[in-house]
Amino acid sequence: MTVILAIKRVQPYSEDVFLYNSENSIIAPMIARFSGQWPILPLSPTCRVVVRDSLSRPSAEREAEINQLWEDAQQKSPALFNGCVFSADKITATEIQGHWTEYRFVLAQMKKPSLFPILKLQPLAVIGLVKTPDGYILGRRHPSSLYQGNFWQSPPAGSIERRHDGNTQVDLAEQILAEAEEELGLPAHSLTVGNPSLIARHPGTRILDIGIQLETSLSFAEVKAKWQASGNTEYDQLVLVTKAERESWLNRDDLLPTSRALLQAV
Repeated sequence: MTVILAIKRVQPYSEDVFLYNSENSIIAPMIARFSGQWPILPLSPTCRVVVRDSLSRPSAEREAEINQLWEDAQQKSPALFNGCVFSADKITATEIQGHWTEYRFVLAQMKKPSLFPILKLQPLAVIGLVKTPDGYILGRRHPSSLYQGNFWQSPPAGSIERRHDGNTQVDLAEQILAEAEEELGLPAHSLTVGNPSLIARHPGTRILDIGIQLETSLSFAEVKAKWQASGNTEYDQLVLVTKAERESWLNRDDLLPTSRALLQAV
């Protein structure tokens, strides 16, 4: 099992280029192709997610610190749930290896990035770009969101979660369809799921987005009606991006980079 221990700066590359494993050797596939402030790596259409054993738990002192961060977050957002989410340990264009962990560890590292050398978490998420007969769908993240409020994103999107007891494997199509129903009110039968096309890493939090194209025969008006009926408040607006409007959206500073990359690819 590969365990990422540290990131080291090696000139002339940026500090995000070289990921080191437990043997202190470079994971070569990451070099030069996954660098920069918000790096994006193209994925093979057959890319798969492989589940490995969980890493060791932090010390009692760190557990106490993590618990305090979790309690503070719950006071602000009582609906927070400590589910089981997936963290990547090694990434190539054809395979992503990682392990299951508790969401409270992920949130603690997001709140306090200095915990990365200890927790070594790179939370894996899925993000879609839905194509309708009218164009593509973008949503504005609610201003009160814990993360990236007021930014525009291509829904659906969300952490990869362990959704079934006893099933530890990761099905990317199942994950993105579950998010589509939760966030947009779209049933699975209304969507066609494409292959994974790219993976992007967020700065600071080290969240990893797997980008997936989706298609529906529903019009934008029908999708919007289902979203409104669902009552989900993760997004406070949905908009249609037509072919004529695509270029102007690609140049906006408030469009998140993963969604920009997905929109740019169509």
